[in-house]
Amino acid sequence: DTTANAAATNPYTDFQAGVTAALRSWSALRTAVEQSWGGTHSSSKAEDLRSNIFAYFDGSSPNPKMKLEELEDNLSAYMEEEFGVVLEDESERQLADLIWRMYEDCGRGDVRLAREVVSNAVKAAEVLEKSHVKSVIQSGQDGDDDDDMDDDDDSDAEGNAGAQQQGMQGMGDATNDNNNVALSYASETLFGGPPKPKKELPPPRQLGEPEPEKPQPALDDDGFAPVVMKKKGKKR
Repeated sequence: DTTANAAATNPYTDFQAGVTAALRSWSALRTAVEQSWGGTHSSSKAEDLRSNIFAYFDGSSPNPKMKLEELEDNLSAYMEEEFGVVLEDESERQLADLIWRMYEDCGRGDVRLAREVVSNAVKAAEVLEKSHVKSVIQSGQDGDDDDDMDDDDDSDAEGNAGAQQQGMQGMGDATNDNNNVALSYASETLFGGPPKPKKELPPPRQLGEPEPEKPQPALDDDGFAPVVMKKKGKKR
């Protein structure tokens, strides 16, 4: 049983869940998506950011493919270029440090920090839902199911307390439950409802990739750009 439980454990899944929770909790990104500062595809841009992070922190090596300082700079650049948000609170440094520490810990098999981040994000979402504050984070439960959620939360709390009292006994079941929670959480969309069919759009800009240069208009002999006038059809 111990071997089976160990084989089922995947710390990288906890890392992915932790990153998902951290991005959901990042007020700059959440507000940018809620207010559509990135246009009609703001939610997709947030998803692209998460995918880019997973590409550089892919679990293939204890050492990520991007330095901490590079992650900080690219988070800041991505928010400015894709959402028009200039970060002045240095929150990108806090987020980058958290992602870095979760990756290091999960690489050693220590998932406590990642699970704590997920737990805090879940609790914050529940507070928003119960206080009827508008949120783009979908809980997946409506109406009478709220009571079931409360009951499930109480059961989970009692189960966790019992596991702590019993020491190492029953840790196998708790580990499997946590793995299932992490896998489910990591596979959810960051903001909004279920993913919509993607339209034919240019590929998203990757982290670390410079913003494409805009074509410069041709100048006349006097150094001015010619103005192209469009003719409007007469109404009949």
